[in-house]
Amino acid sequence: MNNTWLLIKTMLKMQYSNAGKKGSNLWLYVVAFIFLLPVSIIYISFINGFIHSLYSGLQPFGQESALLGILFLGIHLLLFIMSLVTVLSAFYFADDIQSYIPFPFHPYQLLIGKAASPFLYLYVTSAIIFLPVFFSYGSAGGESLFYYLYGIILFMLLPIIPFAIAAIILMFMMRFVNVAKNKDRSKVIAGISSFLLIILFNIFIRLKTNSNEMVEELTVIFQKQDGLLEMVTVFYPPAYLSASALGDSQSWLGLIYFIAMLALTAGALLLFAWLGQLLYLKGVLGLNNSGKHKLSKQKMQRKMKRRPVRLSYITKELKIIFRTPTFLMQCVMQGLFGPILVVVILLFDFGTGLSLEFLDTLSDKQILLLLFIASFIIISTNVTAVSSVSREGKTWYTNLFFPLEPNQVLFSKIAASWIINLFVITLFFILSLLVTVPVVVVLIWLVTILTASWLTSSFGTYLDLLKPKLNWTDEQELFKGRFIGFIGFLIQAGILGIFTWFLWRSDAVENLYATSLILLGLLLVCIFIVYKLIDKKINSNVFQDI
Repeated sequence: MNNTWLLIKTMLKMQYSNAGKKGSNLWLYVVAFIFLLPVSIIYISFINGFIHSLYSGLQPFGQESALLGILFLGIHLLLFIMSLVTVLSAFYFADDIQSYIPFPFHPYQLLIGKAASPFLYLYVTSAIIFLPVFFSYGSAGGESLFYYLYGIILFMLLPIIPFAIAAIILMFMMRFVNVAKNKDRSKVIAGISSFLLIILFNIFIRLKTNSNEMVEELTVIFQKQDGLLEMVTVFYPPAYLSASALGDSQSWLGLIYFIAMLALTAGALLLFAWLGQLLYLKGVLGLNNSGKHKLSKQKMQRKMKRRPVRLSYITKELKIIFRTPTFLMQCVMQGLFGPILVVVILLFDFGTGLSLEFLDTLSDKQILLLLFIASFIIISTNVTAVSSVSREGKTWYTNLFFPLEPNQVLFSKIAASWIINLFVITLFFILSLLVTVPVVVVLIWLVTILTASWLTSSFGTYLDLLKPKLNWTDEQELFKGRFIGFIGFLIQAGILGIFTWFLWRSDAVENLYATSLILLGLLLVCIFIVYKLIDKKINSNVFQDI
């Protein structure tokens, strides 16, 4: 056990240590906190009101426990999806895993050590979703002390089962599927497959749903105490046991459910460790011998033709992103998941040509602002820009010897991020057509969001330039333990969100074109300011000082 704790502490220190880092950029955290505080208050207030409303509506039927079932089921599904990506990256495709194999550690100890860092992010995600709903439900129902005691312990157990399920599935796959000859391609296929699996599952559920049968089933379910909870969690016992433990926390039945959940979690953890001991190292060692790719003379000559410097550098950036599995999943696939899921829901629930009723109550100006802020929030969370410098790692210093100006390098990185954002913008364009947004509004939105995308790409690159992370051994380190992306999102979404809200509420600006010109002017001013900040950083010989 001592060796396991030592391994966990060593791996966490190597990933999160501040040793050798220059500057703290404390002002960024102060600005982020200023924007985070009101956003948190609004978020918690919304969750509290929403849960109280649902609770009061379901309580007369004795179905309020379904809220807890949906909560646990939703969080477990989200954590499972996150675990699929993190297990592949941390357990198998991290560059540092080979250095730990010669040490006298059991495979299960290596697994537990590598799982420590992903668990931190699973806990943060769980806390953001679970805790506000948990306390709001307790407040609405006037729950006892045992409810809060069980709830806090269940919160600590939340990531274990979904993480163990994801890890066991992938350990079997990596053990028995031959990926050695196509290591990089296997990484990409595995990551994209998990993404597509979720979309296909959603499509399957919607194709199998019959609205008439559902109404009849709900009528029967509402006549049974906690019947809705059983319907929601019937295929997933951990969600049922957790929700029942909290719902019946004042009785002995709640204690039995709670103990059953503890036993199930312990069993999942033991199964994870046992199978890891049997399968993990065999799967890792199968990745060592990746096939070599031979470049023919003709292809070499075609690739060596003269091209513009900026175009070559942009192409190089995009190739790195699309050929590195971790970068592909974090920079491209992660941002596409939400918009694609929304498009699938609209297509299979309503078909094409959908006209949402609430849009009929909005003016063209309000539709533009709503579409703009929704798409801007998505692209501002993209981590391509905030990892633009850090992605190069220790090879960053080769830029000092290339015949390139600093502004050429940074422009290419900004352009690469802007191109990646085009995928999300395209999905929002399709979404706007599905909900039959007026064509004029869509065209104006397209101009504003493309400009906003350049702003997010420029600002993210500037933030990464302030404090890049170059001494990494695993690509996942760029996206874990770094709050620079979250800080950038808070600053951008805070400024533009407040400005959009003022435009929405303003009676002085009602015209669609006037609104778009004001919004576009603000974006151009922000881009100008960011460019001045980047120029100032370049003039201070930042390339040599990093």
